[in-house]
Amino acid sequence: MSPQNRVQTIRADTVSFLFVPGDRPERFEKAVRSGADVVIVDLEDAVSQTNKAAARSAVLEEWESLSAIANETNVTLCIRINALREEVTRHDVALCHLLKPSLVMVPKVESRDDLSIIAREVPDAGVLALIESATGVLEARAIATAPNVARLVLGSVDLMLNLGVTNDREPLDASRSMLVLASASAGIGAPVDGVCTSITDLDLVKADTERARSFGFAAKLCIHPKQIAAIAAAFSVSDEEFAWASEVVSASKASAGAATTVNGAMIDLPVLLRALRIVARRNEAAQAATSS
Repeated sequence: MSPQNRVQTIRADTVSFLFVPGDRPERFEKAVRSGADVVIVDLEDAVSQTNKAAARSAVLEEWESLSAIANETNVTLCIRINALREEVTRHDVALCHLLKPSLVMVPKVESRDDLSIIAREVPDAGVLALIESATGVLEARAIATAPNVARLVLGSVDLMLNLGVTNDREPLDASRSMLVLASASAGIGAPVDGVCTSITDLDLVKADTERARSFGFAAKLCIHPKQIAAIAAAFSVSDEEFAWASEVVSASKASAGAATTVNGAMIDLPVLLRALRIVARRNEAAQAATSS
């Protein structure tokens, strides 16, 4: 499936993906009004095995009102189902078939074929393919080409366990690059980085997000509303970036598109295109702030 024929479900300025437990309906509205771009109603890790059915019932009961609030706040709703190899997942897929969420997050994806049931049962939903194992990383290029995959997502906590590593920075950097390369090759949006497990150290949240951005990630998972502002700040265009980009654009115009220099550095077409992208992002953010 070519990129232009994929289901388009995620805005270009989407940077924060917030989880809310599916069996905690009293938190649903708060999550949607938190400022997150995407709210993921979680039927998997956040819900105990004994509470899976209760979670599905809660989501079914609250979905209509939750969708109305999401439309009001310009938030995209997603449902994270259980792993496709679990027996309970057939009930999750049936729920998604009924509710037709914009996004379905599928955990522990390890092959392109894993996602065929979602394409069949929820054909209008974009897929967030959660990569949580060595096999998933190595198959990322194929997974990114599966029907309706909107983003690859780094499941850093589970991947650490699978690889036997003790932190989610340098040991996972090769995996990060694999997801970025696979996404670019498939022509889908840049991937989503895994969670920062610290809720109170917002400087760490921002630093982790800035680091993910430097690898080519475009968004980050979050586990608490307190993390949202730090993530948004890390993905925003800084004044320094905007000043540099504006100078590059001006210099290119003055040279009529020929290669030139800015502050002793060569400016050619790839550099100009990067600068134009930065200027566009800054203008889009300003326009969004004005209209909200």
